[in-house]
Amino acid sequence: MEVQEAIRRRRSIRRFVSTPVPEEAIEAMLEAARLAPSGGNGQGWAFGVVTDRGQIERLARAAGNQSWIASAPLVFALCGRIDFVLADLPEDDYALEVNRDRFGRDFIDYLRAFPGQRQVSMLFNNAAPVIPGEHIALTAASLGLGSCWIGHLNVREASAVLGLPPEIACLFLLPVGYPDAPPRPLTRKPLAEITFRDRWPGPAAG
Repeated sequence: MEVQEAIRRRRSIRRFVSTPVPEEAIEAMLEAARLAPSGGNGQGWAFGVVTDRGQIERLARAAGNQSWIASAPLVFALCGRIDFVLADLPEDDYALEVNRDRFGRDFIDYLRAFPGQRQVSMLFNNAAPVIPGEHIALTAASLGLGSCWIGHLNVREASAVLGLPPEIACLFLLPVGYPDAPPRPLTRKPLAEITFRDRWPGPAAG
């Protein structure tokens, strides 16, 4: 299946049949995640493969008690490293310069002084598993599987369920399985509503 077809087939699936996901499909999804790009090729991620029913039920409770997650035969735990301490970076650090350009010096200096540096690290590394996670989702679609991103998650609770070390946090869940019904048609805004060329056509922000 070509990439465009997989993109068109991907849906957020929240009801699954109980059929296990074949091991070769799991390996293909993990390999797709492994090949994802990352900032500075840091690869600051880890991927949990959860098939134990009890573990999946505990993760569902950590995800705001979304009981439908427990119907999935497989849940990927999309984890990121959170050992990056913003407060410890020297003033001439390149990552510090980049983030000041992106978010503003005042905000970054506030975060560097914030006493909960673990929370700051979680915020900054929140996107680490996003690109590889979408690689998993698209590979799943290409194999006839469904998936759904779970961002409503008690990160501390989910990380404890998985027995993660302090430097790793479970940031998202991705339930995967065979859909128990045909997915709904895809509805998206037309390109004309979400694109512009060279410069925004309306007045610039003040």
